[in-house]
Amino acid sequence: MFANPCQQILKYGPSSALESNDMSNLLQVIAGIAFVFFLPGYTMVNMMFPRKGELDPEYDQVYRAALGMGLSIVISILVGFGLNAASTEGHGLVTSGPLWTVLLSLTGVFGFIGWFRGAYPGAGSLHPSLYRAPAIPGMPRSKGNDFIKRKRTERLILNREVLMADLKTYSEGSSTSNPQRKQYYRKRMEYAKQAIDRINDELRELSGGH
Repeated sequence: MFANPCQQILKYGPSSALESNDMSNLLQVIAGIAFVFFLPGYTMVNMMFPRKGELDPEYDQVYRAALGMGLSIVISILVGFGLNAASTEGHGLVTSGPLWTVLLSLTGVFGFIGWFRGAYPGAGSLHPSLYRAPAIPGMPRSKGNDFIKRKRTERLILNREVLMADLKTYSEGSSTSNPQRKQYYRKRMEYAKQAIDRINDELRELSGGH
């Protein structure tokens, strides 16, 4: 008889020796649910559509999660059918070990290909060498130290926005009739302009002088 892979994974974990431990049983059930109902399909969706907003401009993550859950169930059932077909009368393969092995392997393969295609740019937070951005037609793929450049660029732009707001405040304050206050605000304006110029120079340098 063909055993339901969902039931098999939720019933057995990677190690049945821990079944007496309530916490391990809970973790085993959570992991089983994740690998049957979410992770394989979700990583497959990200592998096929690595760019953010590719599925929907506004509800992209909702579409990914929904498709991921649906595909995960289909993948789990197909894996179960495949293992059942490969089973012999004396050696059934629809058990926790083979099911976990196949689903973990598929999830790993989908995840790696998705990372390679740039679906997980946040991996650069772990190490800059792991950063890969989705390919944009006509543009070279960003990777490696580009993560550091991107973070530096974001920080510089944020600092420039703060300085622009300060410059506006100083400009309004310089209209005062008090000579000392006027001189103070004009100096602050000059310092802010110099800082903005330095940031603009650094941004041009980071962008390759364009």
